[in-house]
Amino acid sequence: MQVMGTEIVPTGHRGHIENLETPFPLIEAVPPMLAQDTFVQRMMPAFDEVLAPIISTLDCLDSYFDPEITPDDFLRYLSTWVNSHTENELSIPGLRHSVATAVAMSAWRGTVSSLHDRFFPFDLDSIVLEEGGGVTVSTTATDPETWPDAAPMVATVTITPAKDSVNSLDNIIQLIKDYAPAHLQLTVVIAT
Repeated sequence: MQVMGTEIVPTGHRGHIENLETPFPLIEAVPPMLAQDTFVQRMMPAFDEVLAPIISTLDCLDSYFDPEITPDDFLRYLSTWVNSHTENELSIPGLRHSVATAVAMSAWRGTVSSLHDRFFPFDLDSIVLEEGGGVTVSTTATDPETWPDAAPMVATVTITPAKDSVNSLDNIIQLIKDYAPAHLQLTVVIAT
């Protein structure tokens, strides 16, 4: 993560920070009699160096749960909490968007809006869903045995992959099929 003006920009990686200091130096917690010992004076900064990244991580813990700025590896872990598609991952920007909107999107799962918001503009340039839904209505009570057989629920999704998508076409198709309701017979067509 880097701070650019007032904006926090994810760098996509973590690492060792040179000369990271702890806000709670252990030498200050040592009894005065031990603090005068030269061995203790040399040993406490070594412990501080080991503990400083842990304290820094705990101080920034809320940033790990913000999908817009969390490191990429933690984003993938975070996505397992709200998505079931860890083996078929979206691009990193798409995954950030997916995790950030997971709660709102769960109510719309399987709809055109859900598919569009899930993949556009990160992995697809366009997505069109066509379905032949139907309803049977009656104003009088009837015996279910007399009802006509329902036509199978069939849908066709036509996609145009984004040219700069890092996700493979097979993964995108599998993700679309995973997002479709289980009772729906889905066909994915790739537009040329």
